[in-house]
Amino acid sequence: MNEKLILIIDDESKIRRYVSRALEKEGFDVATAADGEEGLKVIDSLLEKPDLVVVDYMMPEMDGLTFLTELRRKSQVPVIFLSARFEVSLKTKALELGADDYIVKPFSMEELIARINAILRRFSQANSFSRENILTNGPLVMNIGKRKFSYKNEEIFLADTEFRLMAVLMKRPGVVFTHEDLLRQVWGAEFIGETNYLRVSFTRIRKKMKVAGIEESLISSYSGIGYFLEDLND
Repeated sequence: MNEKLILIIDDESKIRRYVSRALEKEGFDVATAADGEEGLKVIDSLLEKPDLVVVDYMMPEMDGLTFLTELRRKSQVPVIFLSARFEVSLKTKALELGADDYIVKPFSMEELIARINAILRRFSQANSFSRENILTNGPLVMNIGKRKFSYKNEEIFLADTEFRLMAVLMKRPGVVFTHEDLLRQVWGAEFIGETNYLRVSFTRIRKKMKVAGIEESLISSYSGIGYFLEDLND
């Protein structure tokens, strides 16, 4: 049994029932809400917070993007965004606000379950790092166990996905990692091809590094191939 709690937020009762039954058959515990506002109330009322949230975009009272914005003010629980809209701009917006994945309706339950399991595995692995694992690259220091990343002793606060991306690059500065390598290591094999996830995440990381006083971009893209972090150890 998974013993993981999944919160489903969708205004269509048929979808809530369909997804709930499928997840329960997989051994998950399930909670549901009909819109974003109700979803926030459910999260606040639960004794055990959800391990993952699946939220629809188009809903009354509070839509998925507004819900995601409010949720990220207080929680980094992983979120899978559902939408019947496939525009790149909406997908990018959801990722920028902190969604961990974006699935277009109609979707198969096999795909949704695979994505849920991939994200839960990623978060489980992130919490199992040794507290003594410290990576350095010149003035950049990353304490894997304590989930801290800093530049000249000034901490740069990274979301889970951002932290995991930087951890990959920090282990081998100067080495080009392909899009496929990064997606497989950070999101999972199910996400191969989702290069937009990398672009959005690295854009956020670069902005945070600039705020910390890093004027030059230390993360470079190798056109059509991947990304690398400048080697600052020389």
